[in-house]
Amino acid sequence: MSVTLDTPFKKPECGNMYILGQLKDVLGGLVNLQVVGTDPDYVGPIDGLALTDDYVPASGNVNPDGTFMIAIETGAAVYVVVLADGTQFTITAVQSTAYLGQWYPARLLRVIADGTTGSFSVGY
Repeated sequence: MSVTLDTPFKKPECGNMYILGQLKDVLGGLVNLQVVGTDPDYVGPIDGLALTDDYVPASGNVNPDGTFMIAIETGAAVYVVVLADGTQFTITAVQSTAYLGQWYPARLLRVIADGTTGSFSVGY
């Protein structure tokens, strides 16, 4: 017999399983990390070294909770980001190499230009 542990995620109702965005954590954020769209304002990867200001997508180009995700396009690079809860986080060179070509599994509010050295694509 398995034991159900206490979790911050709400148990979905059966009728909600087919609706994207119904699975939410206690902060109201989306649990599903699937990418359903990309930023139409950019064609190709965004060069982190060329950023003159922090990257924040336009309001229509994010998830309903205001977050987005990035795909790591440069291995051994550093990405300085702001997570969905407002904390600053650094994706290290080792992590960027491990997630090269993949969506980094975190919901973000912004990519900070100062300290970001790699290219990335944006999805929501």
